[in-house]
Amino acid sequence: MRYLVAILSSVVIIASAGCKSGKENSGASSGAQPKSATGSAAPSSNTATNQANNKPAVRPVNVVNGRVVGVRDALRFVIIDFAGNRMPQLDQRLSVYRLDQKVAEIKISGPYLGTTVAADVTAGEVMLGDFVRDR
Repeated sequence: MRYLVAILSSVVIIASAGCKSGKENSGASSGAQPKSATGSAAPSSNTATNQANNKPAVRPVNVVNGRVVGVRDALRFVIIDFAGNRMPQLDQRLSVYRLDQKVAEIKISGPYLGTTVAADVTAGEVMLGDFVRDR
Protein backbone atom coordinates (compact mmCIF):
# COMPACT_ATOMS: atom_id res chain seq x y z
CA MET A 1 0.00 0.00 0.00
CA ARG A 2 2.86 2.37 0.80
CA TYR A 3 4.33 1.82 -2.63
CA LEU A 4 1.03 2.70 -4.30
CA VAL A 5 0.79 5.97 -2.34
CA ALA A 6 4.42 6.83 -3.16
CA ILE A 7 3.94 6.13 -6.87
CA LEU A 8 0.70 8.13 -7.07
CA SER A 9 2.16 11.10 -5.23
CA SER A 10 5.26 11.14 -7.48
CA VAL A 11 3.06 10.98 -10.60
CA VAL A 12 0.99 13.92 -9.33
CA ILE A 13 4.13 15.96 -8.56
CA ILE A 14 5.67 15.25 -11.97
CA ALA A 15 2.42 16.07 -13.78
CA SER A 16 1.97 19.35 -11.95
CA ALA A 17 5.59 20.35 -12.56
CA GLY A 18 5.18 19.68 -16.29
CA CYS A 19 2.13 21.95 -16.52
CA LYS A 20 3.85 25.01 -15.08
CA SER A 21 4.31 27.81 -17.60
CA GLY A 22 7.78 29.26 -18.16
CA LYS A 23 6.38 32.73 -18.89
CA GLU A 24 6.48 35.48 -16.30
CA ASN A 25 2.98 36.77 -17.01
CA SER A 26 1.02 33.53 -16.93
CA GLY A 27 -2.25 35.48 -16.56
CA ALA A 28 -1.88 37.04 -20.03
CA SER A 29 -0.98 33.73 -21.64
CA SER A 30 -4.00 31.92 -20.21
CA GLY A 31 -6.37 34.32 -21.97
CA ALA A 32 -7.47 36.21 -18.84
CA GLN A 33 -7.39 39.95 -19.32
CA PRO A 34 -6.74 42.31 -16.42
CA LYS A 35 -9.77 44.24 -15.29
CA SER A 36 -9.77 48.01 -15.09
CA ALA A 37 -11.20 50.07 -12.24
CA THR A 38 -14.66 49.97 -13.84
CA GLY A 39 -14.68 46.17 -13.85
CA SER A 40 -14.53 45.74 -17.64
CA ALA A 41 -11.72 43.88 -19.32
CA ALA A 42 -8.88 46.13 -20.43
CA PRO A 43 -7.73 45.70 -24.04
CA SER A 44 -4.44 43.91 -24.42
CA SER A 45 -2.71 45.37 -27.49
CA ASN A 46 0.75 44.02 -26.60
CA THR A 47 -0.35 40.38 -26.82
CA ALA A 48 -1.24 40.56 -30.52
CA THR A 49 1.97 42.34 -31.48
CA ASN A 50 4.13 39.95 -29.46
CA GLN A 51 2.49 36.94 -31.07
CA ALA A 52 2.99 38.40 -34.53
CA ASN A 53 6.67 39.18 -33.89
CA ASN A 54 7.48 35.80 -32.31
CA LYS A 55 6.54 33.71 -35.35
CA PRO A 56 9.51 31.89 -36.90
CA ALA A 57 10.59 32.78 -40.39
CA VAL A 58 9.37 30.28 -42.97
CA ARG A 59 11.68 29.29 -45.80
CA PRO A 60 10.44 27.46 -48.86
CA VAL A 61 11.59 23.87 -49.20
CA ASN A 62 12.12 23.77 -52.98
CA VAL A 63 14.48 26.69 -53.43
CA VAL A 64 17.09 26.79 -56.16
CA ASN A 65 20.60 27.00 -54.66
CA GLY A 66 23.83 26.54 -56.54
CA ARG A 67 27.48 27.54 -56.75
CA VAL A 68 29.44 28.90 -59.69
CA VAL A 69 32.09 26.36 -60.74
CA GLY A 70 33.16 27.83 -64.08
CA VAL A 71 33.34 31.35 -65.60
CA ARG A 72 34.03 32.53 -69.15
CA ASP A 73 34.12 36.35 -68.99
CA ALA A 74 34.77 36.82 -72.72
CA LEU A 75 31.66 34.82 -73.69
CA ARG A 76 29.54 36.03 -70.72
CA PHE A 77 28.47 32.59 -69.48
CA VAL A 78 28.99 30.53 -66.34
CA ILE A 79 28.70 26.90 -65.26
CA ILE A 80 26.68 26.34 -62.08
CA ASP A 81 26.58 23.23 -59.89
CA PHE A 82 23.29 22.42 -58.15
CA ALA A 83 24.50 19.33 -56.23
CA GLY A 84 21.86 18.15 -53.75
CA ASN A 85 19.40 20.90 -54.72
CA ARG A 86 16.53 21.36 -57.13
CA MET A 87 17.60 22.10 -60.71
CA PRO A 88 16.35 25.33 -62.31
CA GLN A 89 14.14 25.42 -65.39
CA LEU A 90 15.33 26.50 -68.82
CA ASP A 91 15.21 30.34 -69.26
CA GLN A 92 14.74 30.84 -65.50
CA ARG A 93 16.33 34.03 -64.16
CA LEU A 94 18.43 33.75 -61.00
CA SER A 95 20.54 36.08 -58.87
CA VAL A 96 24.23 35.68 -58.05
CA TYR A 97 25.45 36.59 -54.55
CA ARG A 98 28.91 37.13 -53.10
CA LEU A 99 29.11 37.52 -49.31
CA ASP A 100 25.30 37.99 -49.13
CA GLN A 101 25.39 40.88 -51.59
CA LYS A 102 23.82 40.62 -55.03
CA VAL A 103 26.50 41.02 -57.70
CA ALA A 104 24.90 39.70 -60.91
CA GLU A 105 21.88 38.25 -62.67
CA ILE A 106 21.90 35.19 -64.90
CA LYS A 107 19.52 33.33 -67.21
CA ILE A 108 19.66 29.53 -67.43
CA SER A 109 20.42 28.60 -71.03
CA GLY A 110 21.50 24.94 -70.83
CA PRO A 111 22.73 22.35 -71.58
CA TYR A 112 22.25 20.29 -68.43
CA LEU A 113 24.96 17.76 -67.53
CA GLY A 114 24.31 15.86 -64.31
CA THR A 115 23.98 18.48 -61.57
CA THR A 116 25.60 21.28 -63.61
CA VAL A 117 24.06 23.70 -66.10
CA ALA A 118 25.27 26.61 -68.22
CA ALA A 119 23.81 30.10 -67.84
CA ASP A 120 24.21 33.46 -69.59
CA VAL A 121 25.31 36.47 -67.53
CA THR A 122 22.73 39.22 -68.15
CA ALA A 123 24.02 41.82 -65.67
CA GLY A 124 26.95 42.23 -63.29
CA GLU A 125 30.17 40.31 -62.75
CA VAL A 126 30.45 36.67 -61.66
CA MET A 127 33.44 34.98 -60.00
CA LEU A 128 34.22 31.37 -59.09
CA GLY A 129 32.55 30.30 -55.85
CA ASP A 130 29.66 32.79 -55.99
CA PHE A 131 26.27 31.55 -54.79
CA VAL A 132 23.26 31.35 -57.09
CA ARG A 133 19.66 31.40 -55.83
CA ASP A 134 16.15 32.57 -56.70
CA ARG A 135 15.53 36.29 -56.77
